[in-house]
Amino acid sequence: MGQLVIISGDDEFTVKERARAVARELAGGEIEENPAVEIIAGDGEELKPDEVIARFLDALRTPPFLCDSKLVWLRHLRDLELFSAREPGDGVAGVLEILTQPLPPELSVLIDGGGLDQRKSFCKTVKSAGAAVEIFNAVKATDRRFADGRKESLREICGSLGKSLEPAAAQFLTETIGGDSGMLRNELEKLCSYVGDAAVITLADCREVCSRTPETVSWEFTGAIVGRDRPRALRLLDIMLRQGEPEIRLMYALSGEFQKLIQTRLAMKQLKLTRVTPRTFDSLPESLKKEFPDNPLLKLHPFRAFKTCEGAAGFTDAELAGNLEAVRNASRALVSGGGEPRIILEQLVLRLTARR
Repeated sequence: MGQLVIISGDDEFTVKERARAVARELAGGEIEENPAVEIIAGDGEELKPDEVIARFLDALRTPPFLCDSKLVWLRHLRDLELFSAREPGDGVAGVLEILTQPLPPELSVLIDGGGLDQRKSFCKTVKSAGAAVEIFNAVKATDRRFADGRKESLREICGSLGKSLEPAAAQFLTETIGGDSGMLRNELEKLCSYVGDAAVITLADCREVCSRTPETVSWEFTGAIVGRDRPRALRLLDIMLRQGEPEIRLMYALSGEFQKLIQTRLAMKQLKLTRVTPRTFDSLPESLKKEFPDNPLLKLHPFRAFKTCEGAAGFTDAELAGNLEAVRNASRALVSGGGEPRIILEQLVLRLTARR
């Protein structure tokens, strides 16, 4: 029996990478200029979906020529929902007739693209017919284990490139790149080229090399505010405004940062921590961990917990409350149109980075 493999998911980079790897496996080597491989491009602009399906159907019906078997690859189809239509067109109906039955031994089929719904009949039927279905979804920042999963991916990619990441660099990449696997690998490859023979990628390397996306600049901006680095904060504010970053989103980021610092100070008081060192969270007594299992600091990587406490320790309780109030007042001014946005934001930066 021939093989049918369907690869889908919303992580476009991983889906395409995996599809190419499977195509090589099924073809027994190279894909391009291989007479045993017929590729139907599903993402071209020149063909409409029904025309793509018609070509795919023709390829499925055409026997191998000058070879014992062949692979038909429907490559990067934009929406696999075509195969789940309630009233499929003639082309789709013909494809379904072939794919929902065991394939002949001389034919292997590979389909990749987005939009496959595993709950619908198409997916269930092809699985029953022996299809292998692989789903790759991007990790979402709202997922409960987003940070852990992202850091594991970072370690795996860095290991394959012969490098390691210092904890602060891993945190930076986790918080600024999000779930885009393609961007993640691209940034790590740039970093590996930048550090050369160095075995470890540092936070400073990330700041020098990583793309100046709104996420990375925003991350650095809030860090500069917490570190009371006024010149850097003003430079980064200018970059974000030139990038078109919405002012209200900046307010949201700053408000969230100061709320997090307030929560950190409360968590430190619960654990009776007045001062922290890089080794503090490695040496906490087990009795304390059992007494406060829900303490947010105990759920962080020890180094990340240390850096979070270090940032919070730079402010008194009164300063944190005052800074949060200043952010809220600036937000009201922006919403009400009570002044020039750049002036409001620059004045806020001066207020938040003042040394007291």
